[in-house]
Amino acid sequence: MARSRLDRFLAPWVFVLTGIIFNILSAVITHYFIGLNNDTINDIDREIQRKQVLIDSLWQTKTEIERKKEFFILLLAEPTDKPEVTDAIYRDYLQELLENHGLKEYSARLDRDTGSELDLLLDLSSAAQKSTIESINDTYFETLELQESKMPLVRNNSRLFSIAIFLQVIGLILVLARDLRRG
Repeated sequence: MARSRLDRFLAPWVFVLTGIIFNILSAVITHYFIGLNNDTINDIDREIQRKQVLIDSLWQTKTEIERKKEFFILLLAEPTDKPEVTDAIYRDYLQELLENHGLKEYSARLDRDTGSELDLLLDLSSAAQKSTIESINDTYFETLELQESKMPLVRNNSRLFSIAIFLQVIGLILVLARDLRRG
């Protein structure tokens, strides 16, 4: 009697059904859970990529500020036929620096027109570069935080993938075991 109950429990269809269930679980883990994690990882990667483009753009801005500073040093050092045009171009550039880099504390100094034009240019350029470098640093640290937030998802995917492969292999072994039971 006990032997027949054991034979029913070890019937080939039990092995096949269990193997199929394990393979289905493997597919669900692979295509659903790992897929969700991959979607999140891809979103994080896109954000990292966007921040890297921003960092590159900010470095380019810093370089442009340095080049324009050098240009205006040469322009201010050289006497011109039309000093009002030079002054207008110079003032427009300084105003652009004030607006684009949040340097409102220098606007009074620009309006008063006291001191050397060169000193104002050097101070504004330095402040704009400093502001740009701070933005680069902030963006870089945000990128590092995103990369750190991605690591647990990658580890979780690795663990889920190992479990899915284990279930799939056991499922296949159980499906193939039905043939051994017959023999």
